[in-house]
Amino acid sequence: MKNIILLGLCVLACVKTSTAVYGIDLSAELCANTDASTWQCLAQQGYSFAIIQGWQGGYGLNTNLAACVANAWAAGFAHVDVYIFFCPECSGNSESSPVDLLNYMSQNNVQYGMLWFDIEQCDGCWDDAGSNANFIAAGVQNAQNAGAVVGMYSSEYEWGATVGGYSGLSNLPLWYAHYDGNPSFSDGLYQFGGWTSPAIKQYDDNGGACGTSYDLNWYPDSFFANRTYKA
Repeated sequence: MKNIILLGLCVLACVKTSTAVYGIDLSAELCANTDASTWQCLAQQGYSFAIIQGWQGGYGLNTNLAACVANAWAAGFAHVDVYIFFCPECSGNSESSPVDLLNYMSQNNVQYGMLWFDIEQCDGCWDDAGSNANFIAAGVQNAQNAGAVVGMYSSEYEWGATVGGYSGLSNLPLWYAHYDGNPSFSDGLYQFGGWTSPAIKQYDDNGGACGTSYDLNWYPDSFFANRTYKA
């Protein structure tokens, strides 16, 4: 009976490992302070994907992005993506900001999978919902025209506060935020903006190890089963 129980626990552990993937996302500020040894430590915590901020609103381009992405790959992360927060009322931002980021990554040989658009509120960053939706959609189109594989990041509240009921981007993968500490899609709080299923969940904004802090994310391994990377 003991052997049967141990076998059962092993099977459950193997199923959990093979059907779910855990990862982190880092802001541009945290990226600047995360060196190669810290990335190695993070990989040892069991995280296998990272999403790193490449554009930070009015602060513009994250010039540490190339080093951060390279360090994540070198540490053994299986997937590395980039995200962009851009806004119409942020200094130096426009619908072409995503292309500026993509040009930087191309020029610096940054290997990445997807470019995620971070849609959330900040003081003085946005216009009315209709104008915001048009601005975001134009940026997404410009990124796609430049060859990027694009996804959207937001939450039920942040999406509604920024673009209202706009659903014109629901054909793209959704990375949604709900800080319930539950790495699963069982909450159902991804049904906004026309989406009926998500790709990734950001389930906690209070992750911390290896001398740094980060958000915690989860997805079923089927999402990244077949990935190609820009280099």
